Amino acid sequence: MKKVVLIEPQSKEDHVYKTVRMPRLGLPLLGARLKAAGYRVELYLGRGMSLPWSRIVDAGLVGISTTTATSSEAYRIAGYLRSRGLTVMIGGIHAHFMPDEALGHADYVVRGEADLTIVPLLRALEEGRQPWDIPGVSFWNGQEAVHNPCSAEPVEMDQLPLPDFSLFEGQKPFRTIPVMTSRGCPFNCTFCSVTLMFGRRYRFRSTESVLRELAAYRGRSIFFCDDNFTANTVRSKELFQGMIDHDIGLKGWGAQVRAEAARDPELLELMRRSGGNMVYVGLESINPDTLAAFNKQQSVEDVRECVRRFHEYGIRVHGMFVFGGEGDTVQTIRDTVDFALHSRIDSVQFLTLTPLPGTPLFQQLEAEGRLLTRQWDLYDGHHAVFQPAKMSPEELQHETIAAFKRFYSLRNIFKNTLLTGWESSFYRSVGWWLVRHFERKSRWYNRTLARLQDIDSKPVPLLFRLLKSNPERQGEEKSASLRIFLIEKKGTLHLRLQGIISSLNLRELIRTVRALLPRRCFHLVVNVEGLRFASGKVVVAFTRFLEWLGERTRRLQVVISGDGEQRKNFLGKERRVKFPRFELLLGKR
Repeated sequence: MKKVVLIEPQSKEDHVYKTVRMPRLGLPLLGARLKAAGYRVELYLGRGMSLPWSRIVDAGLVGISTTTATSSEAYRIAGYLRSRGLTVMIGGIHAHFMPDEALGHADYVVRGEADLTIVPLLRALEEGRQPWDIPGVSFWNGQEAVHNPCSAEPVEMDQLPLPDFSLFEGQKPFRTIPVMTSRGCPFNCTFCSVTLMFGRRYRFRSTESVLRELAAYRGRSIFFCDDNFTANTVRSKELFQGMIDHDIGLKGWGAQVRAEAARDPELLELMRRSGGNMVYVGLESINPDTLAAFNKQQSVEDVRECVRRFHEYGIRVHGMFVFGGEGDTVQTIRDTVDFALHSRIDSVQFLTLTPLPGTPLFQQLEAEGRLLTRQWDLYDGHHAVFQPAKMSPEELQHETIAAFKRFYSLRNIFKNTLLTGWESSFYRSVGWWLVRHFERKSRWYNRTLARLQDIDSKPVPLLFRLLKSNPERQGEEKSASLRIFLIEKKGTLHLRLQGIISSLNLRELIRTVRALLPRRCFHLVVNVEGLRFASGKVVVAFTRFLEWLGERTRRLQVVISGDGEQRKNFLGKERRVKFPRFELLLGKR
């Protein structure tokens, strides 16, 4: 096993932040460590349809990183690779909190920080032994799932190699370079999974280590992707002073910070002099009750003063707000927009509260039966996936988009130009375009929320139809008949096909499904376990029909039987390096 492929999948869902072309640092860090250990490593970023499968299918092992929003695509990729006989490993924050779920789609799951785990795991596999002694690894021992405890000692930051971005195959240079200087956060917000993954102990790299890395990025824009970049102000000041003294010469840098960072004038001055031009501040809410429920440990006045003081030092503010807390109403959302405009925040992100697995928020909403769906690709901060306390999911979704549109309106962009200058208005202009793009792409979800709300709904029969072939036909098509069962349950369409499908009844099937899908479907499950094909040409035509469905539904799963005939139809040699537009699942047979 000398070639290792690592993949960071992207969600199928459209949202305004998919346009930011910057990888997470997990794969470049792991790739650098594997490369140093003698492995040939290739990294890929994208959806399954865009990946170069002819280069991937000859790997000895494929590792897939997951967030909650990308886990569905990760599982789809994993299923495709395993059907081709490849060994698949899944890691990342979603797999950490949902190991049993992830292990249902992979041979191995790596929980926690994989930096010190990945190489020993690969060595064990090369030696043909199970990883019983490797912390944080989950695997199958026959039919039994084994979950090794995670290491009690977190990774020391100076043990990490520098990320190797050259391992991304066929990737254009990134506009902004991510740099990580710390892990962990001393705070414990109820909706955040950072402390549960990396701990509350704030670990940071030495100033010398960070400065060596930054020196390689002279003239480039940097984003410090730490979850709380200024959690330790003494260390932060030391780093900024070092950047000034060594004349690092960055084009500029941004970072995620909390509001209290603005309280320290010395810190603000050093941020400005070292090239800091934008901070991404977790303001979260202007509702005191919501801030208290989030355990945010800040007041509305802290939020207001934070924006003012950053602007005083010439640093732009990207305000990050979350809608849908227990005390939030429609009026709260509208008041937040008023606040953002009045405070002259340069740019904003208005997100719907998202209950990520592992967080206290998720546990609370799950216990109360308020989760609308577990379709993980909707857990991206742009889709209402739970029942809020003081408004409907439709209201939360609609008002969040309306808040975006109002803040990024052309009228407000023009006013902002006069008040804060062209640079801030440029970012707002980009926001104007992105929001309208997202609004168009998300209309389907607004129509779906009413059905998702009814989480206890029983299957609703929509269609039962018997299609018969032309009796004048000869051969198997003469007696071909097809039964179509179509039901809806919890916002998902289930299409079950039984019998023999011929070229004639396939045309009728296509007409029937096309008539129903535009107004009804975002998640479609097609069960073909009881289906036979009249000819090889019908197999090809039916597969093309499934490809068409895969592009027009939000998610398409095809359930096939475990017998050799159906597996050959859908997993034959002719499809070896062609990623399907649908997810294949093996049925009970």
